[in-house]
Amino acid sequence: MKRVNAELKELIALQNADTAIRRTEAELNAIPQRRAEIEQEFEQRAFEFRAVELKRDEAAAARARLEEEAAEARTQAERSERNLMSSQNEKDYAAAIRELDAARKHISTLETQTLEHMESLEAAEKELGEREPQVAILREETNTKLKELETQMGAQEERLESLRQERKRLEISLPKSTLAVYNRISTRIRGGVAVAEARNYSCTACLITLRPQVMAAIRRGDEIVMCENCSRILYYVPSEQTQKATT
Repeated sequence: MKRVNAELKELIALQNADTAIRRTEAELNAIPQRRAEIEQEFEQRAFEFRAVELKRDEAAAARARLEEEAAEARTQAERSERNLMSSQNEKDYAAAIRELDAARKHISTLETQTLEHMESLEAAEKELGEREPQVAILREETNTKLKELETQMGAQEERLESLRQERKRLEISLPKSTLAVYNRISTRIRGGVAVAEARNYSCTACLITLRPQVMAAIRRGDEIVMCENCSRILYYVPSEQTQKATT
């Protein structure tokens, strides 16, 4: 009886270890998704800041393009002025006048557009300056969450390794035949729960009512008893009153 009771205790410990291993593995597997969610949350909250950054960059690029185009237009205007000064007849003079007027109008349009983009650029830079402290705080909060997640992952990895070592110890302590039965049940049953408590004449896993003689055998603990319905290994935990009565 003592041998079987000892085996049951080891089986319960093995079951607890396996349950903890599955839970820890699930928590570790969920960490990459959680990390992505934290980053996504930051990106969503910083979206408006990114939009202003894009607006600033577009305004700066447009201003640079317009300034380059204006420089080319001024070169064209200077060339038209030289043509005007060197014109030898009325036809050349009229053509030079038209070119010069067109160049000056184009320059004026470009300067107006450049000024508009400069105003947009200044407004964007001002807004970025106002938002940067908020984004910095948000980034710091995000980094803190990510650091906590990494710390959690390290702790979970250590716990998982410890649980696996404990499982190996329990495997060695159990008879091979008993371990084989446990592994067969845990592999077959969803959730891997191979050991269940018998309480109030019921299997707590599948809730089937146990026959009195089966419950009596479980209480004696001198043999491994399996549930007739779900095939789990059953064990009995005496109540405090029962323990006091037997001591």
